[in-house]
Amino acid sequence: MLRTARALAASLALGAALMSFPASAPSPAAAVGDLPTCRLDDIPTVPRDYDSWSMTLVDWILDVGPDYKPPDLVSISNAGVTGGGQIRKVAFDDLQAMANAARAAGTPLGNVSSYRSYRTQAALFNSYVNGYGFKRAITFSARPGHSEHQLGLTIDFAPGGRSVFVSEDVGAGKWLSNNAWKYGWLMSYPKGKKALTCYRYEPWHYRYFGRDLAKAIHDSGLTTREYLWSHFTQVVVPPAGPVPSASAAPPASPVASAPATGAPETPSASPSFAPASAPLGSPVVPTPAPARNDTILGLAPPVAIVLGGLVVVLAGSVLGLRMSRRRRA
Repeated sequence: MLRTARALAASLALGAALMSFPASAPSPAAAVGDLPTCRLDDIPTVPRDYDSWSMTLVDWILDVGPDYKPPDLVSISNAGVTGGGQIRKVAFDDLQAMANAARAAGTPLGNVSSYRSYRTQAALFNSYVNGYGFKRAITFSARPGHSEHQLGLTIDFAPGGRSVFVSEDVGAGKWLSNNAWKYGWLMSYPKGKKALTCYRYEPWHYRYFGRDLAKAIHDSGLTTREYLWSHFTQVVVPPAGPVPSASAAPPASPVASAPATGAPETPSASPSFAPASAPLGSPVVPTPAPARNDTILGLAPPVAIVLGGLVVVLAGSVLGLRMSRRRRA
């Protein structure tokens, strides 16, 4: 009787301990379908919570919406990059380290454009539509909500002390091309990859991913869009629908002038936001991935196993009590 009671107590304790863990351990994310071709749409990207900054993808199709504003924007003026602007705090230390290394190599860094709000992007994109036409504007400028600049992780670099874009062939641009990935920064739209990235070549446009992920992407040989899609993006992209209008919002502020180079300034694909129905910064999954058949009788496998074990132990305990009573009788 005592032995049975002890076994029952132990099994109950074990069950309670196991039930305190998550129903299932998170499995590596995998893309939902193949990388879509470049077409215009407005589909909320997943993941897009603020903590998923390194994994969030925005492009011609995926967006973060009008309410996305990173909670930890800081000035980059103390990072050794000229030109002012803001960047997320998570990127500041590596930006400073990269700027110091570039300066030591004789190629100091400057900033043409960094964080841009949804409203600023709307004004900028509309100005390009007015000046170049929609079909041309979309090749070098992102519609509002679709820009990596809204993530607060992107900088359009200039040579230090200047306000023109860097070139990959010389100076700061050449140094960035060879070294930026070591500090967690990658060029979003490399040469010859427009069919994959959807935007034309922009040797000045770099996004921060953190050193480990940047190295993985760099070593893979994939563009950042390809890598994020195949490893993290969880969005079911439906068949092409009506093409979105030229702008998602009317110009909200004075239109920024184009850079001194005469080349259009380039916003581009971007990530994360939580819609008005959910608190900003919290994980949001608006577009469910295909259902996974990994349950047992409607329960996650670990839970089902624990409950099954408890049933077996309890049944054995009851049987043992009955046999003990018969012997005494």
